[in-house]
Amino acid sequence: MSASDVLSTLRLAALAQDRLAGALRGHGLTVDRWRVLEHVVAAPGASMSDVADALVMAPATATRAVDALVETGAVYRAADPADRRRVVLHPTAAGAALREGARPLAEAVAAELEVAAQTASATAGRASATSGRTSS
Repeated sequence: MSASDVLSTLRLAALAQDRLAGALRGHGLTVDRWRVLEHVVAAPGASMSDVADALVMAPATATRAVDALVETGAVYRAADPADRRRVVLHPTAAGAALREGARPLAEAVAAELEVAAQTASATAGRASATSGRTSS
């Protein structure tokens, strides 16, 4: 992967963050909360460190997101039955419904990003072809 590819990837990530934040706002979710909710619904019984590791998220950020989801009733904490010192996370029915309501928004953002990525790729291809013709 080239430096240019990294820049393009970061641009798409920033665009995804921006678009998703706007779309999720109406559901009372931030991007971090949505990411955590997605993970907890997909992997019930995950610990805080599991969530932070899986989402490549700072533990403090994961904790703030979980705290907010617990406060809104989307997620609950419980002692791990196998190790009572370990706290695990589970979605509530309201949390699962919130995830399902937000999913079409995320899918729409994904479709928008796909178009943006294709456009960027086509533009880069044209620029490369043009520079190849002018340098000959």
